[in-house]
Amino acid sequence: PDAYKVNIYTFHAFCNDVIQENLSQFEKTALDPVSDLEKIELFKELIDSFPKNHPLKRYRGDVYFEINNLDRLFSTMKKEGWTADFILEKVDIKKEKLEEETERMEKLRAAVNEFDRFQTLMRKKNRYDFDDMITWVIKAFEENKNLLAGYQEQFLYLLVDEFQDSSGTQNRIVELL
Repeated sequence: PDAYKVNIYTFHAFCNDVIQENLSQFEKTALDPVSDLEKIELFKELIDSFPKNHPLKRYRGDVYFEINNLDRLFSTMKKEGWTADFILEKVDIKKEKLEEETERMEKLRAAVNEFDRFQTLMRKKNRYDFDDMITWVIKAFEENKNLLAGYQEQFLYLLVDEFQDSSGTQNRIVELL
């Protein structure tokens, strides 16, 4: 019978429960998860707003070719807890590198610089994705020690299956708890 008292969560389900149990802390009462179709529309809106000389702007072929790359990059940034400033510090174009590498780094720099604008587009539409939930809970735990203490008291023991597959933000949740 005691086994029924054990809580089993994915990281996303745990963070969703924390948010739902503390809505006032998160000020997220009007947000809904973004659908795949809505996310594509948001990326199209973002790409359409790029200026003429933007490295990710295409005029021939698939104008929205970079959508999948931007989606993967932004998801990785959220999963690992990387800010645009963090990545931009790491992008170091060396003179001896090939022109191809320079173009790749310029595209990465341009894409990273669009992260905050994409997040703003999501907020304007009152949408969030699963990666946002984890970063919100980390921020709330770091800023509100009483909230964190309540969950630390509730979850005295943690077992993380497949821990080697955890992302930076998932690891941070475990560290905080």
